[in-house]
Amino acid sequence: MIAFKQRLSELRGTHRLTVKQLAETLGVSRQTIAAYEKGDSVPDIILFAAMTDYFNVSADYLLGREDYAERNKTLPLPQGFKDHNTNLMLEIAQVVHRHMSDD
Repeated sequence: MIAFKQRLSELRGTHRLTVKQLAETLGVSRQTIAAYEKGDSVPDIILFAAMTDYFNVSADYLLGREDYAERNKTLPLPQGFKDHNTNLMLEIAQVVHRHMSDD
């Protein structure tokens, strides 16, 4: 599993950004980005969220917990799952939503 420090460095490289450019974009110092990429420090949750937004990746991808960068990935449906199941699930979700709105 890739570590956050490696993933951040890879994303910065893929986007052809210098440490200084990324630091300016995120509103931090060059030393801060360098510390993240060396593994000496980690960002707070607000800055981490800003990084996922900037690079348009999921938090799990940036953390190295998954290997696909797509933020809004569509998972395949289970075998045997039919369109009528989708409609049923939508109806159930609507009923639950209505019930929760009534409370």
